[in-house]
Parts: sequence; structure tokens; C-alpha cells
Amino acid sequence: MSSDDFYALYYDLLYSHRDIRGETDFLERVFREHAKIPVRSVIDVGCGTGLHSVELAKRGYRVLGVDISEAMIRRAKEKAAGLENASFIVADARALELSERYDAAIAMYGVISYFTSDGDLLRFLRSVRGVLREGGVFVFDTWNVLGVLEKRSYYETPSTHFRKSGSMLAVKEEVWRIDALEQVAYADISWSVIDLRSGSVDVRSHSLKLRLFTIRELRHFLSDAGFEVAAMFEDYACRPLAESSSELVVVAVAR
Repeated sequence: MSSDDFYALYYDLLYSHRDIRGETDFLERVFREHAKIPVRSVIDVGCGTGLHSVELAKRGYRVLGVDISEAMIRRAKEKAAGLENASFIVADARALELSERYDAAIAMYGVISYFTSDGDLLRFLRSVRGVLREGGVFVFDTWNVLGVLEKRSYYETPSTHFRKSGSMLAVKEEVWRIDALEQVAYADISWSVIDLRSGSVDVRSHSLKLRLFTIRELRHFLSDAGFEVAAMFEDYACRPLAESSSELVVVAVAR
């Protein structure tokens, strides 16, 4: 099994600790409160296996999920079987070429942080802006460099986390190395997926380079790409953003 196939197969298990319905409630609240146009269509950029795409489609939105991984898109299509208002395509988020424009865009679980160079970041933001209607909203989450540095010892200490769904157990071992000058984190992650019925174990490891942002930097890049920041939160529970917040959720409106 390839690494792409592994992560597509177990993606929902690896994110089983997330409250998809609660996060989608947050998205709907943001659509109502910050979009300048009615939100009926949504593009989910970096959709993975469609966790939020499928939930939004079930709530009546017309959704397009986009991911660069063919394996993720195959799995998303399987999950969305029977939902005529959900579709999925393989595409590079930095170069979206679509004839249709959407009322809202989302990029969940740190998608923006994968674009560590300024050029790629701007291409990504301008690409998303290009598929949004004026007045539409873009919602994404990422890491606040000030908050991460305040909790540096936590992130740079090896940690173990568990996910369980049915008879499947996933064990995540993770450690970060933070480069404060470059505003990036290097994350080494290992997953062990255990089938508790059969006793089989599947192990995969990967490394990530993730961009950490200042608030001013985000405002600058978003403005350059044609957005205006409407709101920022610490999390999907709408807690106010603070200097010590290690994560942040951004709501931007397309100009």
C-alpha cells in the first residue's frame, strides 16, 4: 500500500477526534455573519476525504472538494455516493482553473501552512480568490507563531496521541523542531494503525514543513490577494484570539 493510499484509507480514523458537526456549525455561523452574499455554494480546498464537504452537502450546500491526492479524492467520492450536490476533483490549490465561482471557500486543518514560500502562498491565496464571488468568504486555520513559541517546550517534546473508532486504534507519535527565524516548524510524525479484532498493525511515518504566521503577515498577504480580514478566532468555538493562542481561525472576505 502506498503512503497516499494509507492516509486516504485511514484519514477519517486519524481525524476521528475532531468535531466535524461542530466545526460545520461554526462555518455556517461565519457564512451568515460575514459573507456579503448568500452562501449556497462552497469550495473545500485541500478537502482530504471530504469530512467537511460531505457534512456541508448534507446540509444543502452545493460543494466542490479539491485535493492534490487522487487517493483522497477517490475515497471522498465513495463517501459522498448519493449526494448529488457534492463533487470532487484532483487539482493543485495554487492553480485552480474553474469556470464556476463559489460563495465561500474553506481550507481546514492547516492547509495554508503547507505553502512555506511566499510565492506559493500568494499563488494559493490568489487562486482561491479567483474562484470566489465578490463578497464571498474564505475560512481557514493555521498556526500563530507567537503562541507556538510561547509553548515551544510543549511542541518540541515528543508526544503520543490516540484515536479510536470502532475496532480500529491509531497511535500518533509526534515531535516538532521549530525554526523561529524562518517561522517554520518541522514535524516528524509516525502513525501505527491497529486492527483490534485481527491484531494487524500498519505503520507509516512522514515529515512536514509547516509555516507559522504573524497576524500582520496574514493581513498583508490576504490583502495582496484580494481579501479583507473580517474576523480571527482562537478556535472553532469562537474564542477570542490572544497573543498566546497557538492556533487561529481566519475569516476573510473577497473584495
